[in-house]
Amino acid sequence: MRSLKRLCKLLALSLALLLLVSCTPAINGPAGDHGIAFTDSTGQEVVLQSAPTRVAVLFSSLAEIWILAGGEISVTVGETVERGIAEEGVILADDGAGKTVNTEVLLAAAPDLVILSADIPAQVEAAAALRAAGVPAALFRVETFTEYLSVLHICADLCGTDAYRTYGTAQQAQIEALCAEKPFAGRRILFIRAGTTARSVKAKGSADHFAAAMLRELGAENIADNAPILIDGLSMEVILQEDPDYIFFIAMGDEEASGAYVTEMLQKEEWQALGAVQRGSFCYLPKELFHYKPCDRWAEAYTYLATLEK
Repeated sequence: MRSLKRLCKLLALSLALLLLVSCTPAINGPAGDHGIAFTDSTGQEVVLQSAPTRVAVLFSSLAEIWILAGGEISVTVGETVERGIAEEGVILADDGAGKTVNTEVLLAAAPDLVILSADIPAQVEAAAALRAAGVPAALFRVETFTEYLSVLHICADLCGTDAYRTYGTAQQAQIEALCAEKPFAGRRILFIRAGTTARSVKAKGSADHFAAAMLRELGAENIADNAPILIDGLSMEVILQEDPDYIFFIAMGDEEASGAYVTEMLQKEEWQALGAVQRGSFCYLPKELFHYKPCDRWAEAYTYLATLEK
């Protein structure tokens, strides 16, 4: 009987430990002298002595995630202010989108955490300089909903909020259901990012734009994935040969000007020969959902794309 009771206690303890492991947060800590630790998108461990209170975020989409998580921004870049994510008067480490970083301004602001984009070379270099100076720096990449969830989880844990569930996992079931349905299965697409000149109109593969990756998750086959010549420059010969079922356009720069240029372009004889153009199976994706990462609107963005399949 004693052996049975002891076995039951051991089983209960094992179950409790299993539940504890399954509820592990995205960050570790606080843990003694090591404080709070988490791993960024590049595999680098970032260690903080305590929850950050003076944070620099140098990419607008990451700044939006930090704000959703309940954080405040002390230093950022011009684009974050232009988008209304950070207030006027905040310290700027770059007047634009963060393609360059003024490390002197950044260090003078004395941040206790700097969040940067892993996809911008200048920010990767800045992260190395900051770490060498003893400033905690995290490089994040958000090109998919899964990556968004990971970054949101870390930020929400740092801020001590329930934002991961509110703005993250609350969208997950709807997105997974849409991807399971694969409404674009068997459909071949051409995805184009268009400016206002011939040189600024380029195809994007599934790995080159988050919206193209979303369409792949919904079952679409991107013809540029197997024809890299389209990414270097649009080849009408290849496009006519592939004759995609759908063509998607996303604006580069001014949305109205880009749309006007594409409308004129589609009137040309070679474009009129495409079945997708003849059927009207082409679409201008709205910039509000597909230019910047949709963050708390990922499910809305997936739904928008799914409903375009005729």
